Amino acid sequence: MARIALLIQKTPTLEDGNYLRFARELNKSGHSTDILFIDSLRLIAGRVTADAFSWRSHLKSGSPLPTSAECKIDHDVIWILGLGDRENFLDKYQLLYALPEKCKIVNSLDAIMHLKSKYYLASQGDQFPSPETYASTSAEELISIVEANQGKWIVKPPAGSLGRDVYLTHAGDSQLKVIIKRLCGADNSRYTMLQRYLPEIEQGEKRVLLAGGRVIGQYLRRSAGDHRTNITAGAKTEPCDLSVPERHYCTKLAQQILSKGAWFAGVDLVYPWLIEVNVINPGGITTIHELTGCDLSEKVVEAVMTSLDHA
Repeated sequence: MARIALLIQKTPTLEDGNYLRFARELNKSGHSTDILFIDSLRLIAGRVTADAFSWRSHLKSGSPLPTSAECKIDHDVIWILGLGDRENFLDKYQLLYALPEKCKIVNSLDAIMHLKSKYYLASQGDQFPSPETYASTSAEELISIVEANQGKWIVKPPAGSLGRDVYLTHAGDSQLKVIIKRLCGADNSRYTMLQRYLPEIEQGEKRVLLAGGRVIGQYLRRSAGDHRTNITAGAKTEPCDLSVPERHYCTKLAQQILSKGAWFAGVDLVYPWLIEVNVINPGGITTIHELTGCDLSEKVVEAVMTSLDHA
């Protein structure tokens, strides 16, 4: 059996989420699992370590965090389920890169860096059909693009999350310049992204979970009064199926991203458009469980571990 390290962001108590459910399933399968706090990554005399505690079957959501201790990271599998503080992301990325070669990282560092990137997806339209997209630090350049084109546009930070700072605008919008200048910053030092608004999203966006090159499950998100389909922004969720073309596309997509080192991902789909690929602790497991009564944790863990055995 394998030694597994789940890297998470530290919270005051144990929370019902991917790491809790995956640790439980890994434990059932006989694997030895440690929970590591990603913001405690450090280099000690040439060894990468972190504060950690070992998983025990009695642990449950709401329990206080067990006492942690320094742990050398030399596990068979390192499963990243949180990036922690953004300010030192690059340092943590480089520390993970310094791990022993025997450590398999889920998802791979290349996948974390590039599949998470909206730039990469938008530049690979043959593999990942995406809405028309622009990005720049120049507010004037982005404003001129909106003013020169008909239709609505989404304006957002490229590395944003949870629906924060995501705006819907158009050429006649009195707030257009204010929005873009604020996002780019007074000195035009922050990248801002423009993406063509898709009217189809008003019918909902599907979050599809992919693991080990397979489609695992999905649900539908509908915006609640504005343009955002993030649950944290109040979007409504409901069970859904994939159409035959959607399932065919997602099956192909699962293999494509697996080939790039993404063993577990959540993709946001407004068919045929791929809106985003989430390779860092994608949400969906608990939502699908709440909506359908089906806990997909076992299927995800089985798919990932089986695929890793053949990597």
